[in-house]
Amino acid sequence: MKKIIVDVGLAGQEALCRELEKDRLDIAGVCVAPDVKNYEDLCNTVAAGAKQVKDVPVYKGAQRPLLNREFAFGRSCPSTDYSGQFAPQHRSNFMIECAEKGDVEIICLGALSNVALAVMKNEAAMKKVKRIYVAGGALLGYRSTTPTSHENILADAEAARAVFKSGIPVTMIPDSAAQDIFAAAFDVAAGAQRETWQAYLSVDTSLGFTRGQTVVDLVGRNPIDGRTVEGEKQTVVISLK
Repeated sequence: MKKIIVDVGLAGQEALCRELEKDRLDIAGVCVAPDVKNYEDLCNTVAAGAKQVKDVPVYKGAQRPLLNREFAFGRSCPSTDYSGQFAPQHRSNFMIECAEKGDVEIICLGALSNVALAVMKNEAAMKKVKRIYVAGGALLGYRSTTPTSHENILADAEAARAVFKSGIPVTMIPDSAAQDIFAAAFDVAAGAQRETWQAYLSVDTSLGFTRGQTVVDLVGRNPIDGRTVEGEKQTVVISLK
């Protein structure tokens, strides 16, 4: 059974709870991604929902995006009464310790801030992560949250760009790939076969209307920031809903 860390935001909680019921992946822990203003309420909601299904450790994470103090959508999470305990360990240390053992994958259902911070803290250890599954991104020509971007990427574009360029194998499940990309991320991690492209991935971090756009480069010769993309090709799931 695959060992998985789940990094979840506001929209991916239902898929997480359904997956915990299935018990087909060994979910070692859940980290809470920062994609709402009232982060503590989001942490309480995630922990209360997940622990009703299974006693999985829940870690608080970054409280805001890497660079922006303003959240992309200004949304909030309903308040939830939760009197249980959160895991005491720092979520970056938890990710790094799991990565150092060399047998873990990460499923990201929200902004990529937590994973990016772990990479910045110990890049060598995080490169031992076998694969990161990203529920988010948009293919050119398919409208997503905005005409160019999906909310999970736009919520912290700098973090997404750092993860895509980290050298860790990434599978991106864009918004056009399934009716429920959060559930699809779990399915793909569990071995479901989907039509895929092998491509180089990057993210537009400009402040214009294309901010957060995922750049899917099939040949690796599209110049980004004045240079060509380096590293291994990554997997983009393109089965359309």
